[in-house]
Amino acid sequence: MEKEIKLDVSNGSLSGTLIVPDNIEKPTIVLIVAGSGPTDRDGNNRLSGETNNLKQLAEQLAAHNVASLRFDKRGVGKSQSATIPENQLRLQTFVTDVLSWVRYLSESDKFSKIFILGHSEGGLISIEACQKLKAAGLILLATPGRNLANILQDQLTQQLSGQEEWLQRSIQILDSLKNGNLVPQVPVELETLFRPSIQPYLQSILKIDPVIELTKLKLPILLIQGTEDLQVSVSDAELLKQAVPTAKLAIIPKMNHVLKIVPESDTKANLASYQQPDKPLSSELVQKILNFLNTEDY
Repeated sequence: MEKEIKLDVSNGSLSGTLIVPDNIEKPTIVLIVAGSGPTDRDGNNRLSGETNNLKQLAEQLAAHNVASLRFDKRGVGKSQSATIPENQLRLQTFVTDVLSWVRYLSESDKFSKIFILGHSEGGLISIEACQKLKAAGLILLATPGRNLANILQDQLTQQLSGQEEWLQRSIQILDSLKNGNLVPQVPVELETLFRPSIQPYLQSILKIDPVIELTKLKLPILLIQGTEDLQVSVSDAELLKQAVPTAKLAIIPKMNHVLKIVPESDTKANLASYQQPDKPLSSELVQKILNFLNTEDY
């Protein structure tokens, strides 16, 4: 059974898709939390591409009798009524939304266990949320193990190769934000990432050390990372594993950031998969998640 769900929150309502397998009394359910930017319930983002990866994941879970709820982020898709000004957004805004969805699922009393699954920045949101809720377990897909400043600096070093002036200016802005200072004047060339209206949100993430936050949790954790991820590295997953040795870690060969299998060291093919919604998910990814969900006495 697939059902559209609307949840009242501050400033409007959030919309999501609930999939419940037929003829299963009180199934396990996975709440799927999308990554950064204007990403919808299906994992699609008007800036980075149409992948359908979260929709595919929900369908794969349903095929194995696992329920799921995935939702449009505040201000995206059918959750646009909950839009708030960009300069008022904080990571905590999305954490609160996850807590609201978990409360909805808990109060429905229709599910035996509630797992939280976060992808990329959605993993950071999920880590923060799990400090304030009771969940059966946490699944982190392609989730950073370092502070955002370190990850952005790595990405900018690659993207701005040969453009030393813009790279140094970007690093200066990052340092200012991390030290609690806003930067009102940003070069036009850097506004996409550092526009003044997004800076308070960036600051809210820059305060977070994923390793420290993860150690605060007392629940089963599954870490999954692909070797061909252009945004988050295997070393990020290993840092999280080192922080919580009881966590399970799965490294999936040839899987990229959008959870698809791509050729090794082929950036063009890797990025092309961000625009290939029919390209299937990694089958190993799905199996690792199912194994974790079905593990007794973790």
